[in-house]
Amino acid sequence: MASEGEGVLILTRSQADCLMVLRNLALSEGRIAIEAKLDLKRTLGVLRKLEALGLVRHEAKLWTATACGRTCGFETVPEKPENRGRPHGSSTDRLLDLLDRPKRGRALAAELGLTLERVRQLVIKLHAQGRVVLGDPDHPSWVIKRADDESPILSRDEERVLSALPRTRMTDARRLRVAAEAPKDDIERILAKLTDAGFAEAVEGTPGGRAFRITEAGLDHPQYLRSVRPAPPPGLPVRSDRNHAVLRAIAESGELRMKDLKGLTKMPSNSMNALIQYLKRKGLVTKSEGQYGAAYRLTERGRATLAEMNLRRAA
Repeated sequence: MASEGEGVLILTRSQADCLMVLRNLALSEGRIAIEAKLDLKRTLGVLRKLEALGLVRHEAKLWTATACGRTCGFETVPEKPENRGRPHGSSTDRLLDLLDRPKRGRALAAELGLTLERVRQLVIKLHAQGRVVLGDPDHPSWVIKRADDESPILSRDEERVLSALPRTRMTDARRLRVAAEAPKDDIERILAKLTDAGFAEAVEGTPGGRAFRITEAGLDHPQYLRSVRPAPPPGLPVRSDRNHAVLRAIAESGELRMKDLKGLTKMPSNSMNALIQYLKRKGLVTKSEGQYGAAYRLTERGRATLAEMNLRRAA
């Protein structure tokens, strides 16, 4: 029902809801349906009635309120309840049965043997009934989950960062931001969210400082995109063969005094002294005791650097 009686505009609840949605925004029919919690067919009928009353208009595939629609007062009246029953074996039943975890509309369309547009219509209908949650109201078919599913849906930026996390190697926040094309100011927040959720692992003391990699839970997340190229590992504090030889020699023995290092690596005394001081400044080695002549051992950062150097040499 939509009419004017004795100067008072009378609208049904669905008509009032659609009008209020459009008072400050220009939206597509699909987004209006989602905001007003209606199915697409009902939404289009409501919009046509509001258009006939001069309250909304349709331009460039978007609906918006007219000047009158933005300012008019109205009263609402009850309308006949929508029949929301589901016939046994309907497409909505089948779609819900497939949502054992969050899924993309394209995957649902393939499993149901339906077009993506038909899946979009069904998803909007189920959203109106409160049975599904949408990952992106502007794109209903992007990611969908059942309303009773507590699995987190990631934003598009979070999805890209998750997918850019390396599996076995590690990388830093800067390289992840570049690989995922994520906003500079959001990367730390995104990584904190992924880490707290158990989708990413953060490790301190790595060659580049704090670094990250994906967990098994992250790999199993329905929004993890295997097609995304992982971010490269951070730069190493040292790279040369001599540095690698010294770090490896210390690691294999646990601790080594200077004279033993010289014997194992066959380096001259002056060169070895300079190299050890360089590695100390880089935070890769330290004396096991404070006194003069004590043995040297690797720091946590030194062990991480050596491990990364070995990985790169084996690649």
